[in-house]
Amino acid sequence: MSTKGNAPGATGALNDQLGGGSTTTVARASVIAHCRAYAARGCFGRYWVLVIDTCPYCRRTHRHGGGDQLHPTYGHRAAHCGSTSGGRGYWLEPTTEEAA
Repeated sequence: MSTKGNAPGATGALNDQLGGGSTTTVARASVIAHCRAYAARGCFGRYWVLVIDTCPYCRRTHRHGGGDQLHPTYGHRAAHCGSTSGGRGYWLEPTTEEAA
């Protein structure tokens, strides 16, 4: 074994993983939870709070973080109600309200 160490990322293994499709991905499930996004401010600056009024599993309200970017970051989140065994979760999508 060589005593010479490579710097992290020097071998190109990260690019092989990203380009080779071997990275872990979450398959899009059929469970979609619609949420509302609110801008909040805390001691670390501005961030987004995503609020689900009705959880598809327990029918209760849940809150998830939406990042600190210009627009909220939606996507897959773990369901924190009950047991999370089996990767139970849902995809967050913005609520669309249509004028009546």
